[in-house]
Amino acid sequence: MLERHPIKYLAPAWFAVIMGTGGLANIFFLWQNSFPLGHFLGIALAALADILYFCVLIPWVIRWLKYFPYAYRDLNHPLAGNFFVTMPVATVIFGTNIYLIWSKYLSETLIYSLIFTFWVIAIIGVTFFTFYTTFRMMRVEETPRPEMINFSWIMAPIANMAVSLIGNPVLELTMKLHSSWSVSVLLMNTALFGIGFFLFIFISAIVFVRLANHPLPPADTIPSFGIFLSAVGLAVSAIIDASKNAQELGLLASTDLANLIAVVIWGFGAWIVGIITIISVHQLRKGGIPFSMGWWAYIFPLAAYTLCSQKIAAVFITPLTTGYTALLTVLLAVLWVYTFANTARGAVSGKLFVGTPILKDSQREKYPSACKADYGQSAFPLK
Repeated sequence: MLERHPIKYLAPAWFAVIMGTGGLANIFFLWQNSFPLGHFLGIALAALADILYFCVLIPWVIRWLKYFPYAYRDLNHPLAGNFFVTMPVATVIFGTNIYLIWSKYLSETLIYSLIFTFWVIAIIGVTFFTFYTTFRMMRVEETPRPEMINFSWIMAPIANMAVSLIGNPVLELTMKLHSSWSVSVLLMNTALFGIGFFLFIFISAIVFVRLANHPLPPADTIPSFGIFLSAVGLAVSAIIDASKNAQELGLLASTDLANLIAVVIWGFGAWIVGIITIISVHQLRKGGIPFSMGWWAYIFPLAAYTLCSQKIAAVFITPLTTGYTALLTVLLAVLWVYTFANTARGAVSGKLFVGTPILKDSQREKYPSACKADYGQSAFPLK
């Protein structure tokens, strides 16, 4: 028994739309010196992403207040629950748009107040959802089915690493406006990165064991492989930016070693891009990948990797880094157009707001099939 409701069945993954769109906006904006249209596209996409942030945040909050059982059900779902952390990450991306794109229209003090507030919100949200989802995974009494184990499990670790995207800009302004807080901000950013990095290693190992012992997951979950790429992009950006700030604080004599480490990780990302492409093409030839909100798992991770490639290209100026980054940008733009168009179409038609109602005890005998499918709204629909 399925029904449609734009708030009751609002998928937690909707914030991934802001993450991917805002990330692409930053990428285009950084290309403006060599691609004049990048300035306009960056501003337009940033405006779209930031408006969508509130368009999603308001019903997201209403859902928690008015339809708490449905939100709570999704929070405890082995797949959908992993995507609640996209809310604080979308807040991070909103903050990066302010720092990079909207800063020319705002005072430095206002910029600092806004991005510092978003940084704090992100830390609180990421910390809560990381502990909750990790403990939920540990307390489960039954062995998860293989199809439930995919790269969406590493969303919480990646979210911890993503805080650095706004944390390092906060640190840069803190050194200028409130220098006494600088080391504290650096320690907080580094600690969150450490939490995310080590959790990523532990949990991704579980996912790889699943892949080695079972066939590829269902077609609906194939886009989740893209999430693996975001760890590389976020790690590279964090290392480059953090080392630069640490040098300015006098904690490092040089960033050369950090930059080389970043290149090592960045190179691994090229392999991930390749294997994701192979797996996706294989699935497309085999039977296709049905569109769902899970397709946004291709967009933000690729945006994070493209952004880190721009940073690598700025440090190591060669045709290789510039050309590779340009290729990633084109691929990202094409994927974004396809995914955003299908998302808009699904939202207008209501297909992305479908779920199963929570039945009362008296209704469960009448609708047994609804009880079996009582999963709510997931980024990756379960068949």
